[in-house]
Amino acid sequence: MRAFIHAFQGRPWNEECKAACDGFAELGIETILFTTNEELDRRHRDDVVVGGMLIMEHALRQYGITPPIYDHPDELTEMTGRRIWKVKMGDLTKETLQIFIKPVREKAAQGIVVRTWDDIKGYKGIEPDEWICCSEPVSFISEWRCFVRYGDILGIRHYNGDPKVYCDMSIIERATELYTSAPAAYALDVGMTDDGRTLLVEVNDGYAVGCYGLPNVLYAKFLTARWAELVGIVDPLDDRKL
Repeated sequence: MRAFIHAFQGRPWNEECKAACDGFAELGIETILFTTNEELDRRHRDDVVVGGMLIMEHALRQYGITPPIYDHPDELTEMTGRRIWKVKMGDLTKETLQIFIKPVREKAAQGIVVRTWDDIKGYKGIEPDEWICCSEPVSFISEWRCFVRYGDILGIRHYNGDPKVYCDMSIIERATELYTSAPAAYALDVGMTDDGRTLLVEVNDGYAVGCYGLPNVLYAKFLTARWAELVGIVDPLDDRKL
């Protein structure tokens, strides 16, 4: 296995690419920096690819792979603490305000709380038949990303709000136990509410998520686990005891 890392002017593209590059190097795995699709296309199926969402979607699409969207898995419904549903963009204004909305399609627009319909100006470019995830607004005062690989929590990193307000670890552990259909690696984002609850924000697939300071080697192992699962190869970094 080699690691193909998205780069610009001979350096990893961003902080995540740099962390992964250093992690693979620490593991003794050859790293190859690429800038163009032509350079990327020199890889083999058992070479892991590291990059942003567009890069990863391109790389997986070449193998005919479209990763599923996880967001709020059925097994974790009890962890959400709020009603969550989906509507098409064209039907959004039929909903009752206030609501939190976010496009199902990654990076299509930012998630926002809609108090008046003037608030959705940034959604004007979204097609009427695109799905929008809606939920009852919740006041999160602190948000944390939990990196889970093969059911084990690799680390928890703060990414929004007050870092002094920590999440309930027992809730996170219960979530990993309940989530039996989980991919090999995923990010479990949780938030602490202003009334003291630890709730699920969303689940993000592990093939392209920010590291938020997770140790480099763990980040490399995390990315590799999900890549291997998606492309159907044996994870060479799988260190679980058999």
